[in-house]
Amino acid sequence: MNLMMTGLPAYSLAERDRRWNLADQLMEEEQVDALIVYGDREGAFPAVFNPDTYFTNERPGSIVIFPKGEEPISVVFLATAVEDHIQARYTNTQGWIRPENMYVGKMGGHIVSILEQRGLAESSFGVIGLEPYPPYYFDGAIPYNTWNSIQKGLPHAVFKPVGRRFFALSAVKSQEELDVLRRSARIGEQMCQAMLEATKPGVRENEIYAAAMNACAMHAGFTASILMGSGPEFVGWGLPAWTYRPEEPRIIQEGDIILAEVFSSFGMLETQHQPSIAVGEVHPDFELAAAAARQSYENGVKELAHGALFGDVVKAMNKPMQEVGGWHVHPLIHSINPFGLIGVGDEIARLPEAKDYGNVHPIPSIGLDTELKAGMVFAFEPNCAIGKKVINLGGTVVVGEQGGIELNNNSTRLMRASW
Repeated sequence: MNLMMTGLPAYSLAERDRRWNLADQLMEEEQVDALIVYGDREGAFPAVFNPDTYFTNERPGSIVIFPKGEEPISVVFLATAVEDHIQARYTNTQGWIRPENMYVGKMGGHIVSILEQRGLAESSFGVIGLEPYPPYYFDGAIPYNTWNSIQKGLPHAVFKPVGRRFFALSAVKSQEELDVLRRSARIGEQMCQAMLEATKPGVRENEIYAAAMNACAMHAGFTASILMGSGPEFVGWGLPAWTYRPEEPRIIQEGDIILAEVFSSFGMLETQHQPSIAVGEVHPDFELAAAAARQSYENGVKELAHGALFGDVVKAMNKPMQEVGGWHVHPLIHSINPFGLIGVGDEIARLPEAKDYGNVHPIPSIGLDTELKAGMVFAFEPNCAIGKKVINLGGTVVVGEQGGIELNNNSTRLMRASW
């Protein structure tokens, strides 16, 4: 299916003002004079840390300085970002930062200089980027040298981490953001469908991977990577080994399961999709695991309602795994746009070989006591392993008033290749 390119969702000035008002609300609640918002480099997918773009609607990878009651300042990493900003002015598609509020030089010393110029050297700052941001930034995202330079250069300033409160305020999506998310989800569905259609015995993993990447670009989406593996048994979870080691991609055979995690992004809002593709007749344990994973998904969708506790959703999703004696290779559910909440069952990485490794700490659940609000967004990743037979299903679900609102469908059940 070819997605129409006309009428693509875009952000209005009303959405800009909503987000900037949220920044002022955050500063008021935290009793700070300004925000320092760190944005990770562009292309840092999956799990991109991009609160800078939340306030700029610009190319990612900046540090945003947001004085209370004023417009934000964006400190970009290279002059090419300014060139892009100039080009956008020609076509009237620019973001929200005025030219006089854009600086080049994403270094701690330059941040200090700008703050001194703006009379903010002795202010109190709320900082986004210091606190844990799992699953990749358990010590925070701001580089040590950048943060050390800011602290040393502003000895009379006060700094306060405000990332958690920013998460609570920004996690509930507006109608405009939900429209963008739905577009992202449609692109992700096309990526999963392309993988399914490319799957048959004799093709290599990279051909299936390429089909998904092509589908993403064809529908004006963005992705930087796909997690993927295959085989009659497969217990790993990450990028295909041939993307980081010099080795041949595996050849698909009948009886295989292809496991993947697809990341689809449109307008810097991401949806996640969890296709499992059966190649012909597969081992009965795969079918048992698929049934448990699907029941876990349904349980989670039912429980994902306004006012529910996140921990109760996780408990409901874990129940089918317990009933079949399964374990899982990664979390069952986590928040996205932004990340922050993670739900893990009680049986993870249950492999005899784990004892051969040093200090294999399980992934922790985070935020189980959080009360959900309508408009929050979650990646559903119910995965169940029976022995070494793993199935992973799911997609992106929004918290609704009475239960979850599903944004995609085809990867929420075991997909079956035909040729």
